[in-house]
Amino acid sequence: MNLQLTDVEAKRLIKMLKDVLQAHEKTLHERDSGKFMLQSNQADGKRKFQVNYFYATDDIHLNLIDYKTKHTLVRINLDSRFHNNSNGKVYGHRIEIFSEQEFVKKNDGVTQVKAYKLPMLGLRDTNDFIQALNEFLKYINVHSTDKIKISIEAPLDI
Repeated sequence: MNLQLTDVEAKRLIKMLKDVLQAHEKTLHERDSGKFMLQSNQADGKRKFQVNYFYATDDIHLNLIDYKTKHTLVRINLDSRFHNNSNGKVYGHRIEIFSEQEFVKKNDGVTQVKAYKLPMLGLRDTNDFIQALNEFLKYINVHSTDKIKISIEAPLDI
């Protein structure tokens, strides 16, 4: 695999203003997943992004992917597992950010992100999917967050 982005380009893509392409409404159940599309309206053209998410008790993932290159730009993992960086493992809740340097150092042809322990970059260490999603959308500069309506189905107390 070859990288089709530099760190500078990836940072620009993460920070550029994005709009939600279509309203997205979903009530999540245990082990549910979904995705929605974002688009930037930059002077140099429109760029599309995909956000994938997964929800389970103690296992939450949010992933921003550049639709053109299919590279992960930012990923939030709220679980008890780990990511193996070239300089060691990062355990537990973490943010993974696109990194050319990590791609070269790992030299596995796959790893294109470097993990950092949460909290970091205004993202809290939380187990709350909705809080994590809202902070994630703010971090990746999504403008029309009111078009995203995701809720968690509450278990029935019988």
